[in-house]
Amino acid sequence: MGNEVIDGFYNSRRIQKRLGYLSPVEFEEKHYAERATAERTNLKPRQPALTS
Repeated sequence: MGNEVIDGFYNSRRIQKRLGYLSPVEFEEKHYAERATAERTNLKPRQPALTS
């Protein structure tokens, strides 16, 4: 009864409705990929403000 029960209950590859029909692994990969994209967008160099 060891790993089969644990893998069946905590299956990281089984798709889940509450995760948008993604597996927990896919959901986590998507989350961190979107987060990295957002961070890169926020790190764009700022243009100096023009003053007259």
